[in-house]
Amino acid sequence: MILPKGITGFIDNMEEMIDGQQFKKICYEVLREAKGEVLNFDGPLYPHNYFKVHIRIKGELFYILLNEYYPYLAFANKWEDIVIEFTDLPTLSIAFGEYYTVLTKKELNLPFSKMEHNLEEVELKQAAYWQPRSIGEVIFNCWD
Repeated sequence: MILPKGITGFIDNMEEMIDGQQFKKICYEVLREAKGEVLNFDGPLYPHNYFKVHIRIKGELFYILLNEYYPYLAFANKWEDIVIEFTDLPTLSIAFGEYYTVLTKKELNLPFSKMEHNLEEVELKQAAYWQPRSIGEVIFNCWD
């Protein structure tokens, strides 16, 4: 997976951002159909570059993460600010896949190599400082 420039949130002139209200609406629709519930919906508050939705489905707690700048969505079963444990939720992946690019646990846990992406110089400098180990840590970061 080649990461596009701006994915980290460190480019000031990003032309488009994800519509948070539309994402919120989609979350409620998808979770209602899946007989789950939205427990909390957080926008991309500094320093996070992603939306975070805490959900319960079939009695288990998960998170839905959506990058603020690109339609890349992921699921996590653990979220502790800088520690995210990604997971796959096939049923929700199908539903959200109609609207966003749903990334798998395998894709998100691939090692990050700055040479394989289209990141801008400022993003590469941030990556050098923060030392992300995986693609997921770049896409869903809280770098400041």
